[in-house]
Amino acid sequence: MSPEELVKRSEVIVRATALGYFRPPTLPRVGRGPIFPSEPLDYRGVIRFHVDEVIKGKFKGDIVELEGRIVHDDDFNEGELPYRAARKSPNDYIAHGQYLMMLRSKPGQGGPEYNVWWAAPSASNEQIHGANDPWVRWVTHQVDKESH
Repeated sequence: MSPEELVKRSEVIVRATALGYFRPPTLPRVGRGPIFPSEPLDYRGVIRFHVDEVIKGKFKGDIVELEGRIVHDDDFNEGELPYRAARKSPNDYIAHGQYLMMLRSKPGQGGPEYNVWWAAPSASNEQIHGANDPWVRWVTHQVDKESH
């Protein structure tokens, strides 16, 4: 999907800060299960993000929750703007890192549940350097072009 189409098809675009795990991953207990599992272990939990800014759409509240892993290394997209592909590890996040998220929703029990995976492998949840990041500026410009 082109970057222009990604922005156009996003219901909500937010700039958000990762707060940390809301529900940490469930790790296997030592001594339980096979020594060599047949499937790779999934260490994803649910991460809570504070919505710092809504760039497109309507978003109620100030929290987004997504599945992923908290890691310790930055993962900024090394591609040229506008990004045509996701960063290296799109479901890894740094606590207190900022991200630009292009969200779509599905109905949930407590309201809509948002996700970024509808557009994989596009650049739908990139780590950014704050509100003045070049990717934020490019996306904001595209949103402004759509509304005119």
